[in-house]
Formats: sequence, C-alpha cells, structure tokens
Amino acid sequence: MMTYFLYSYVLLLLCFIINDAKQFENPLQGTSSVCADVCTSPEAHIELDLSEPRIYRENERAQITLHHTGSGRCREPALLQIPLEKIGQHGIIKFDLNFGPVLHNFSIDIGFNNEDNNTIRSVNIFNQQVTIEYRSHNENKIDIYEQSVTLVEPGEDLIIYLSNEWIHIENKQRQQQKLTVHFNQTDMFLFNRNSSFSNLYIGLNRNINGKQTGIGLCLANLTFIECTADQQSALDIDVNNKTFVQRDLENINWISHLTYLDPNADVRECTAQGVVRLTFDPSGTRRIARFDLNMGSQIQGFTFNIGDSATNNGYGGDGGTTSNSAEIHSNDNRFYIWANTKICGDTLLLKIDYNVIEPFDNITILISNERVELTNHRSYHQILSNPYLYALAKQNVTCNCFDSLCYPGVQPDNDIYFGINRVIGGTYRPGTGVCNAHVNWLQCKKIEVSPRNKYEPITTTTESTTIMSSTNKTDLTTNLFEHSTEIINTTESSSLSMITEESHQNDTSSTMIYFNELTTTQQEITPTTLEVNYMTTSQANDEDTTSFISSSTNVNEEELLTTNNKPSLYHLLTNSSQYKPTENPIIIEDITTTTTKRTSVNPCTLENLRANFVYHEYSLDKHKFIFCDNEGKMNIIACSPNYIWSQTEQSCILPN
Repeated sequence: MMTYFLYSYVLLLLCFIINDAKQFENPLQGTSSVCADVCTSPEAHIELDLSEPRIYRENERAQITLHHTGSGRCREPALLQIPLEKIGQHGIIKFDLNFGPVLHNFSIDIGFNNEDNNTIRSVNIFNQQVTIEYRSHNENKIDIYEQSVTLVEPGEDLIIYLSNEWIHIENKQRQQQKLTVHFNQTDMFLFNRNSSFSNLYIGLNRNINGKQTGIGLCLANLTFIECTADQQSALDIDVNNKTFVQRDLENINWISHLTYLDPNADVRECTAQGVVRLTFDPSGTRRIARFDLNMGSQIQGFTFNIGDSATNNGYGGDGGTTSNSAEIHSNDNRFYIWANTKICGDTLLLKIDYNVIEPFDNITILISNERVELTNHRSYHQILSNPYLYALAKQNVTCNCFDSLCYPGVQPDNDIYFGINRVIGGTYRPGTGVCNAHVNWLQCKKIEVSPRNKYEPITTTTESTTIMSSTNKTDLTTNLFEHSTEIINTTESSSLSMITEESHQNDTSSTMIYFNELTTTQQEITPTTLEVNYMTTSQANDEDTTSFISSSTNVNEEELLTTNNKPSLYHLLTNSSQYKPTENPIIIEDITTTTTKRTSVNPCTLENLRANFVYHEYSLDKHKFIFCDNEGKMNIIACSPNYIWSQTEQSCILPN
C-alpha cells in the first residue's frame, strides 16, 4: 500500500512539473547581451571631447560637469550623474572610449559611493588595469573582483556595456580581448535591493569621489539602450493538451496546428507537433524573438527546429527554396547551428555541441538578424553572430555560393519558422520532448538623439619670440610635450636672453626662437635640419624659467647639442588655446654651468621597467612626475591644477 502511494505521488509530482510550465516572471531577464547587440542606436546620446573640452551632444538623462583646467589634450576631467530611474531596471549604457598615448591613474571610474564618500561598487581603468569591483553589503568585503592588465593599451579604444545584471568590456582593436561579469538576481549591479543609491556617477580622467585625477581619456561617447517586452507572452503553447493562447494575431501565424504524428500511439506526453511563423520588423522595434521551451522526461529526435526557410528540414537543408536558409535544431541531446547557402565552403555547419538538451531542462533561445543565442540555464550558454545566419533585415535572395543554385523570382522576407517536436519542412523527422513553449517579442525602445552642438572654429594667436645668446655656457633643460607628455632632454647651449614680441597678422603668427653665439662681427643665422612643431614658451610656477614644449617625442638628444660657433634655428609653432603666451619680456642671464659633462638622470632603466616601476617623482617640480613608457622613454607629466605628486601613493593628490 505504501509503495502504491509513493508511486502515485511521484506520478502526480511529475505531472505537476510537466504541466506547470516554467515561464520566466520577467521576459527581459537575461537579455542584456542581445539587446546591446540589436538595439544600439547608430548615434551616441552623449559625446564628450576631453581635450578642448567640449560637449558635442547631450541628453536629458545625464547631468554633465566639465572641469576646464587647461591641462591639455586627453586630460580634462568630467563628472556625469545619471539617476537610476532614468536608466531603468533593464536599461543598458554603452561607453565608447578613445584613449591617448599615456594612461595614468583613473582615466574612467563608474560606480557608487556610500555616505562616507567611499567607492563600494565600480568599473574603472587605473593606469592600464581594468577592474570590476562589487561590494553588496560590507564595504570592507569584496564580493566580486575581476581584473585585466592586458585589455587596454595606450592609443586603443574600448567598449563598455553596463547593465543591472551584466557588464561586458571589449577592445575594439583586439576583439578577442574581453571581460564579462554576470550578476545574479539577488545582487544586481545598479539596483541592488540592499542599497539606497539613487544616482550612478561616472568620472572621466578622475575618480568618482574626486580624490584623484587621471590622464589618458580623449573621447567618451555614451549610448542608452533599452528593451521592452509584454509581461504576457505573444504565444503560449501547451503541447500536452494541444492548446494555445495567442495574443499577437498579426505577426504570428500557425502553418501547421498541433497534432499527433500517430493518433493511436500509447505515449502522448510531449509528442504533439506543429509549425509557427513569426514576422520581424527590421526598421521598427520588433527585432528580437524569445523562445522559452520546457522539456519533459524524455528527449528524443528533433524537439525543435527554428529556420529562415519554410522548408528547412535539418542539417542545413531546405529543399532548394531560398538562399536565406539558416537554421538551428536539436537531435537527441545535441544542438546544431547551420549557415545559409550563401556561404562559400565545404560545409554549412557552424556549430555542434553535445549534452545541451537534457530531461526537464528549460531552454531559452533568442533569435535576431544574423544572430542566435541559446542557454539551458545550467552550464551552457552559446552566442553566435554570423552574416550567414538569419536574414531578417531584408537581405536579398541570391545564387548560392555553396552549390551555385539560383532562385529567380524569389523575394526576400523577414520571417522565421518554429518547428515543435519536428523539423519545419515535414513530419518525417519527428521529436519528443517539448511540453510547453512560450514565444514573445523583445522590442527595441527608441530613445531620441539630440542634434550635435556646434562650436565656432578656434582662432589661435601666438607670439614671435627671439632668443639671443651670450658666449657663456649653460645647461639647458628642454621639455618636449605630446598629448600632455613632456620629454626631458639635457644639452649644452649658450646663456640666453629672451625678448618676446607680439606679432598679429590675421590673428595668427608663429614663434621664432633663434640660438646664436654673439661675436664682434655679425654672423648670418643658418637653419639646422632640426624642426620641432607645436612648441611654445611658458613661465612655469611663476619662476623665471623657460620651457620649450613640443608634441614630438621622437627627437634625438645628440641633435639638440650645439657646437662652438655653430648657430641653430628652431622654428616653433605654438597653440595659445592650451598655453598662455608670455606678455612681458623675460630676461634670463648669468646662467653658467661649472662643467660641460652631461650626466644621466633617466630613471627609465631596464631594471625598473622589468619590475614595472614606471612612475617616479620629478625632483624639479612637485606638481609633476615621471612616467616611463614601454620603450624606456622618460615622460614628464604635470598633475592637474592644485595637485602634487606623491611617490608613496603613486598618484597625484591634493596637498591636504
């Protein structure tokens, strides 16, 4: 009697499991990746230039604060504040980031601060190190920590996708370099149920709490992405009872209603078959279809087949109907992905994986143009994008490259077909296993893009400067500047006296710097072969010192040496938008060196580079520091205004 009771209980429980079809409470759950791939606007909603700095495009979702420091290219800091309610529970922010030749400190910092202004959750780039940190409760305990030191290098571009349940970072130049972190339903990144955050903060060339600045981010574009879906599915199918509830009657149609292959068969559990057609809208919002399949206790044969052709029949075939014939299907526990016949090669098979479909699995499939995604919510999650997958953007029907077959008169469409427990083309390849199916549309929400702000062209005014020398020897330190990077070169020259003259012709002029040794007879000044562009003179730290700043770092130190009785000419162009020209004459005299022997103070030794010891203090100015690049060049970089270098912190910090 007890055995009979247990047997009956198991049957009832099994029947409950099968018929209580699992449908996700939120149809947008787990859709961040496909929404990012399909629904991204071709134009960014926010465009920032961190060199001028300028806001070329803005959006009402974000409050933008630019700090005009005049620090130079790829160095201007900014802070963005975005209310979480503007992002939405399933919203995504895409960051397109362009970096300059030097990355130091925080070039970007995205996250939240607690009431003590301590960052407890962030995505940041510090030097060349990309880090994702997550603290759900205790600020002293890191729950999630992912880091990469190879994801970005100077001069490269990054894409960051940020959402509540998923963060994805990839290098645009080296697309194999990626970093992805998924968050569960309990600990979301943006809307954590235990947090009281109301705003997301984004620091550009600074961190979000304002304690540190950074260098290296030149351009930052932000794009807001959002998918929507009806809570109730467009089509609910109860395969066991051969019933369905259809809410979308316009874009979903039955090609073959549910029926049994053998009406007299003893086994009826999850064996009914049918075919449904879905019509996409490539120019509208209906661009993603979601299929949730609940599997039964037996998995056999072709349990599902989703294809681009009305005659797809598995293994890449479609009876010669169209060149747009990509398909996916199962066979027992295997999962196949097949290309259409436009592909050139020996096979149409793009992917085959084993042990993907098991009894009582819940399979989710996301179909969109040239893309398929499938997960069994256990251990398998496959995303494949390929131009030979589903043609759902009005792609033409062409002659096959695979077998040279042509299709005269066949017009393209935006349809796909869903075979339930069979292949699409017929009942001759049946399957058993799908007990319930839910079909729904994910729709791309249209977010308006504002017109780009227009700026008047910058007119720069520079000065003409003549430097004359006496016969006294001096040790001249020349600073060369590129993208906020100053290179130190030490050379011998004559003592200098500088006379600055303003010359305005059509609001532009150039700076002429002459080096010449004075003798009792007048000498003709002959230009040397050295020409350095984009240079200027500036008075640093209110002291009577002169720096020659250049955008070129590729200057040979030996070429800067001047010999006796050999005059030199430097033709220098200056940009007054970054550096204020000297208005009063500066006289530098009585600068005499006691020796002509040059000594090296370059800390960029091979030993230091191997030890990754690349940041050093600059003894001549506490507001600057030395950065050694991977070629061993010494770069002198100025901290942001009011900041000083701390060798202990390895960072520019506020004095207090």
